[in-house]
Amino acid sequence: MRTILTLALLAAVADAFAADAPMLPPASADQVPQRLSALAAPKAAIERAPVRFSWALDPYAPLTADTQPSVVESREYWQEADGAELQRGLDLSTSAPGALIRVSPVAGAAQVPADAVQLRRAGRPVALAQRNDAAQLQAAGLQVADGSAAVQLADEAGPGHYALQVAQARGRYLVHVYEPHSPVRLHASLSRDRALAGGRSEVIVDLSDGPRQIADAQGSALLVAPSGRSWPVPLRRGRDGRLRAPVALPADAGDQPPGLWEVQVFAAAGDVQRDVRTALAVAQPTARLEGRYAFDPRRMSFDLPVRAASPGRYEVRGTLYASGPDRALRPVAIAHSAQWLDRGQGRIELAFDRQQLPSGFGAPFELRQLELNDQSRLAPVERRERAARIGR
Repeated sequence: MRTILTLALLAAVADAFAADAPMLPPASADQVPQRLSALAAPKAAIERAPVRFSWALDPYAPLTADTQPSVVESREYWQEADGAELQRGLDLSTSAPGALIRVSPVAGAAQVPADAVQLRRAGRPVALAQRNDAAQLQAAGLQVADGSAAVQLADEAGPGHYALQVAQARGRYLVHVYEPHSPVRLHASLSRDRALAGGRSEVIVDLSDGPRQIADAQGSALLVAPSGRSWPVPLRRGRDGRLRAPVALPADAGDQPPGLWEVQVFAAAGDVQRDVRTALAVAQPTARLEGRYAFDPRRMSFDLPVRAASPGRYEVRGTLYASGPDRALRPVAIAHSAQWLDRGQGRIELAFDRQQLPSGFGAPFELRQLELNDQSRLAPVERRERAARIGR
């Protein structure tokens, strides 16, 4: 009789777990679609057979989720100039010895021989440490346009203003100044480096001289689509002294040609200039998790309802955390599952393997780093750092 009651209780618990339960509320850093975009089915041949796999983790090995956008650093700036400016002498400023200066012709401009590049200070020629033509730069692995040339100031040529001259210049040119030994650095980062069309990120900018923040730095930014279309991003100083701005993405962002979007930042303090670019991956919200799940404790699987507004192949991936002997939650397995979904309601099963549970580990469980990806459009659609908790 006791065995029958025990089995009945276990069956009741399993049925309770099998019912749909709400996911944990999304955190502010999570990416959750607020609307869906209906796109045509991909024209390319896409695999439609479902795929599921999982593998065990060492619960005591550190597991770091790469969710923090990187900070990009710059000790350089770019400047456009026409041939007449270069023939007269283009004013450039440097903040440290050993600056590298490259002149690259824009389409149709005359090529620049390395020995034609001259630098003057107060009307007098300045000593150069080296000269390189386009072939030498390309051989060193630099992607430069044919007809480019680069020079480096000698160490005895200290910081200050210089006149860059190219006597044969005709057309438009891009001048690049890189100061490898300068203490003045521009740092820029995004609050998130991937977003959905119609969503937003934030750009944070800091210009510093060594460890000291430059308080009077000024700056501006541009949001640039892969097509080349751009939108101004006005920077404002925050309470922490850094320059900030919201980066609002147009609702049709995912309809642009594929590729990373750029946030281009321009900053200056006095005579010192710095430019930097950081990248943002933008996706159309073609599907979303419905915010519920059903957990099967016998099969260690999560049944996840998905609403697809666009037909395609969708992948769900996540990390299972289990409670160890010390009751601390630790990562024990990762699972991936992908299948084709037509428009409408569907479900994807994210299955782990009970044999992947290390000895002494069990409930409570948590499902973390849960992602929904549109594989047919190479788009990360949804991400939740903590999606579900099972048991107390």
